[in-house]
Amino acid sequence: MISLIICSRDFYQLEQVKKNVQATIGIPYEIIAIDNSQGQYGICEAYNIGAFRAKYEYLCFMHEDLKFHTQDWGAIVANTLADPDVGVLGVAGGTYQAKAPAGWTGGGADTLRINVLHTTKHSVAQYDHWNPDAEKTAEVATLDGLWLCCRKAVWQEFPFDSEHFPHFHFYDIDFCSRVQTKYKNLVTFELLIEHFSMGTYGADWLHNAVNYYKRWKDRLPFGVITVDQTEIKKRQLVSFQHIVRMMLDFRVSAGDVVYSLGQCLALDFGNRDTWWLVKQHLKKATK
Repeated sequence: MISLIICSRDFYQLEQVKKNVQATIGIPYEIIAIDNSQGQYGICEAYNIGAFRAKYEYLCFMHEDLKFHTQDWGAIVANTLADPDVGVLGVAGGTYQAKAPAGWTGGGADTLRINVLHTTKHSVAQYDHWNPDAEKTAEVATLDGLWLCCRKAVWQEFPFDSEHFPHFHFYDIDFCSRVQTKYKNLVTFELLIEHFSMGTYGADWLHNAVNYYKRWKDRLPFGVITVDQTEIKKRQLVSFQHIVRMMLDFRVSAGDVVYSLGQCLALDFGNRDTWWLVKQHLKKATK
């Protein structure tokens, strides 16, 4: 009933998640693991290959560093995706996609909907849970790619964009953005997943953030909450400034920095925080 598609780079993690799925899913399934141990595929390409091979109606695109803590979670997925209005189902997302080069958290803390247990080698387990309306499922704009489920027909209509996102970052935000033009994206609070990573942010993430913004700026912002024009502009500026601060910590192209600073100045030319960022960029550029 469910095809689980994994872009695999770690044989040990893959074997662990296979055992965990077998013990917890509770319904018929298959695992399609695309061997990417040599880095020969981008994640969009790997996911599209896996989805094309899938024999079941429901697809789960998932990282291999996961552990399911909810018994019979497969039925929850199947029952949720049976609704023809549902597009993508995940466990972490945001109700508002800001008009900025930002991920699903970029709309602000009040927009987050999340139910994930995070554990890394260097930290104790951290339960990230935010469900202010105590919902079983919350409608969101975009979702984190650690675990994304949809009907095969939805993927066929909106396959992953390997042309514009050939590597790793922002494939999930782009996918959800396209699906959201026709369907509802949801975060489920009925099942718990443990993720053995806190995510990675660096120069590639920042470059793809700018790439995503340029592709979607004419539609952004969008979401399931109402934000007035003054607040839209405020959130946009804050998001752009946050991105520039991150850029200053990594070796990114000067073009991406200048473009982002230009957007900040266009939003509020006299903003002191923006001019401070301009000065920091010039200092770094002249070293």
